[in-house]
Amino acid sequence: MLTNAIKLGTADQIFVDKCKLDLGDIYLLKSEPWEATLIYSQVEKSEKDSPLGYDAKLRNAKLNYFRGDFELSKEVLDILKQATTREIANDAMQLSLLIQDNTGMDSTEMAMKAYASVELLLFQNRTSEAIDELTRMLAKYEGHSLTDEVLFLRAKTYLKLGDVQNAMKDLETIRQKFSTDILGDDAEFNLAKIYEEKLKQPDKAMELYRELLQKYPGSIYGSEARKKIRNLRGDAIN
Repeated sequence: MLTNAIKLGTADQIFVDKCKLDLGDIYLLKSEPWEATLIYSQVEKSEKDSPLGYDAKLRNAKLNYFRGDFELSKEVLDILKQATTREIANDAMQLSLLIQDNTGMDSTEMAMKAYASVELLLFQNRTSEAIDELTRMLAKYEGHSLTDEVLFLRAKTYLKLGDVQNAMKDLETIRQKFSTDILGDDAEFNLAKIYEEKLKQPDKAMELYRELLQKYPGSIYGSEARKKIRNLRGDAIN
């Protein structure tokens, strides 16, 4: 259907290129990365210096990341950090930092390649396989700098599957053992949300929101945590 739409929509280049991005994603879902990168690159060229072109460039950078070509991926991501749309710039910055913080420690970068391959599995909605691989990674690369990222990704995947208890275990592990790492406040905030929204335990949720404000005064979750506390206390909010 997308191929037909691309053939019939030649009068509207933006429509064609949006269809091409979807088609590229489908190729990636089918484990055909070369076809995907070809399609994304076409959109990069036809939509140069536009949000759609930046979107195509980001997808190509992620594809290179999935394939373990971290150097090339980071080069593109560092350019995209200056993108005109905040969402693309933020996505580029987060992935660039992940690559920067977890590469260069060994020549093979096997742990990072394994982590990237799991993210591809999740993109392809192969969640059970992803859980299994993340569990293997925790055993195989114990003590690696990626450990908190692996735990957090597994927690998010458990939540996607509705497995709240296992998600809480991973978030609690980050909270107890990796609280000073970059995902410490993410784990604290997500754990508080689970107590508030899933378990209906407002007192425990409020305790964690308050702890987040004390432990991570500069956290991006600070503003929302304050709102959550006021709401749980029943304060009148104008």
